[in-house]
Amino acid sequence: MRFAGFVGLIRLGLVMASLGGAAGCAALRPAPASAGSAAAGPQISGVWDAVTSATIDEGVAAGDVRIEKQEWHLSQSGSAIRGYYIAALTYVSGDGRPYVCSRQPQFSALQRFEVAGHVKAGAIEIQEMGQAENPRENRCDPGMRQLARYRGLLDGDVMTLVSGRQQTRLYRIHDTTAGERLANETTTQRVAARDRSDGPPTPAARPVTTVGPTSSAVDADVSGLWIWEHQGSVPGGDQKQEREEWHVEQNGSKISGYYDRIVHQVSTDGHAYRCSMALEFQIATRYQFSGDISGDEVRIIESSYEVLSPSACDNGKRRLDVYQGKISTDEIRLVWGMGGQILRRPRPDVPTQRF
Repeated sequence: MRFAGFVGLIRLGLVMASLGGAAGCAALRPAPASAGSAAAGPQISGVWDAVTSATIDEGVAAGDVRIEKQEWHLSQSGSAIRGYYIAALTYVSGDGRPYVCSRQPQFSALQRFEVAGHVKAGAIEIQEMGQAENPRENRCDPGMRQLARYRGLLDGDVMTLVSGRQQTRLYRIHDTTAGERLANETTTQRVAARDRSDGPPTPAARPVTTVGPTSSAVDADVSGLWIWEHQGSVPGGDQKQEREEWHVEQNGSKISGYYDRIVHQVSTDGHAYRCSMALEFQIATRYQFSGDISGDEVRIIESSYEVLSPSACDNGKRRLDVYQGKISTDEIRLVWGMGGQILRRPRPDVPTQRF
């Protein structure tokens, strides 16, 4: 996952060295109330997203993997909540056989739900009011499902929603333009929200005829430490260094772990950053992930993140992403969203070093 933008680089001029300048700087650093402070109650207006992944354990789709990326658009007026969320679903065949609808061992579909609710005594209650009907020409549409109710709690920029045994952690998106990618994908669909109480969705059935044997290639081994580094300039000429250390654990075809992303930015013109009062600043974030491997292919799903070194220069613009990748002996080539990167094994004669 990448930062959607960076803190505006407002410089600390020589005039700030005067007493009046210092006082003016202090006046520009108010302490805003937390979005979920007890005094104001939970404030959840904005865009939120989450990524979940699970293996289906029953029914015709048993063994398949279901990946769901949600994007919630909520508006709060007093204690009342209204809005909608988009769910981008991806089903991956567990045995390699293709689905009828896509003729591929995976398919994707979009669903939209209208929601309403309220905040009461610090708790959040949200109910799905209706599901939009997708165009009939979408052969991979999972169909309508029973509408759900959620109870939730807000902790800063993390909102946890619980419905039955299902728990979803939503992360607030501060860059609203970047946080409307799923919503934009549905603008071309003719949808009409309506209430339905059918059973749970079932992925499009696969053919029951016998197909050829799946590949018996041994899954690649990606356990251990992987490194990604990049150095360049930001608009304005300052130097920016990025480094990620991926710590991967593998159990058969399943992987899990975390990576630490460190961004280090240095002023090149001798003027201090206003946010750090220094010629440089650093931001470190840890991302948890899980995924699976099939031969030399890997899929990685980010599930959460934690800021390791808080900084006043951090604009909070983070997203959770899903990666697809190819594995070779000492490289993993990953593609995520509109970008890509190459992870490499650390050289044994060069010790790894954080900034």
